[in-house]
Amino acid sequence: MKNIELVKIERKELRGRPFDEYRCFHIKDFNRGDSIRVKLHRNSKPLRGVVTAIDLDTNVISYKTADVEKNQATINKIVSLEEYKRNWLE
Repeated sequence: MKNIELVKIERKELRGRPFDEYRCFHIKDFNRGDSIRVKLHRNSKPLRGVVTAIDLDTNVISYKTADVEKNQATINKIVSLEEYKRNWLE
């Protein structure tokens, strides 16, 4: 029984709001292929990414970087949003 409870805790789903704290972005502003910058930690440099999917149920944006194919972030982690730019990840 404890193993089942542990699995439920480990699978905690990432959820976000449909807009960021400053109301600059809304989840519906994002499209597949958009070029974004994501800041994961307060003192870290923003990472470049390309949007691969948008989940409107959980308000989570999936994106890929030059190093990792599958990442997820809530809208509060997004620093910039632009239309598709060629060679954005290079």
